[in-house]
Amino acid sequence: MLLQTKIQKIVFSILAILLLVTTVKDWFDFHACGAVSVCLSDAGQLQLYTKFAMSVMLTALAFVTAANGFSVRDGKILRIAFIFSLLADFSFSMIKAIAPDTGSLSTALGIACFMVFQTVLIYRHSRTSESDNSIPKIYWLLAVALVAAVVLGATKILDFTVALVVAYAVFLITSIVVGILAPRKGFYPAENAKFVRIGMIVWFFGDALVGLSMISGDDHSALQMVATLANNFIWWVYVPSQLLVIRSCVKPKA
Repeated sequence: MLLQTKIQKIVFSILAILLLVTTVKDWFDFHACGAVSVCLSDAGQLQLYTKFAMSVMLTALAFVTAANGFSVRDGKILRIAFIFSLLADFSFSMIKAIAPDTGSLSTALGIACFMVFQTVLIYRHSRTSESDNSIPKIYWLLAVALVAAVVLGATKILDFTVALVVAYAVFLITSIVVGILAPRKGFYPAENAKFVRIGMIVWFFGDALVGLSMISGDDHSALQMVATLANNFIWWVYVPSQLLVIRSCVKPKA
């Protein structure tokens, strides 16, 4: 337990440093480039690495915390979820850094991994007992959204990435609703259920910022300014949301 606490403190310290470096560089780039997407993209290579490093730290924290969670299976499910969160951030950051010409592919892979992440969280948050292995009935909605995205993308009614974004929105909203309502009826201790609810609500605002950051407009336009400002605040919401979800696994004090 003492070793776990030390590891958690080290991870928190590294996270804080990485978040500070990312923030300073984001705002320095904004000062240098203004709301010019190409300039910001070229200047923001360091952030691709610092953001992925933060994702690695968060995943490590999830694995360490789950080892002493209130439920063995809940800890295992949390670990699976964070593996896909890490894969999503690898797609958004490292693939983009290593192969910048694969922009749409890396985005699609990242969205797909976050869809799996939300699917796992829905399963986690809807369980009613330690032995509950039932498949959530709400999965039918996710299946419909996924099939619709594939059809819309394949028939070119929508750009495939746009179709995935729409499908992910269904996954996200479903996960938030389940995260807010289900733990109250499940086996989560009251304090843990509270962290689940708050974590999913904060996650929504983080994804809302991601959506705003994807807006494109003319250089220095109001739309491009909104996108740039939203991008600079994403990780200040994303990190707390993940920390809250991780905290929901901790065994309550007697």
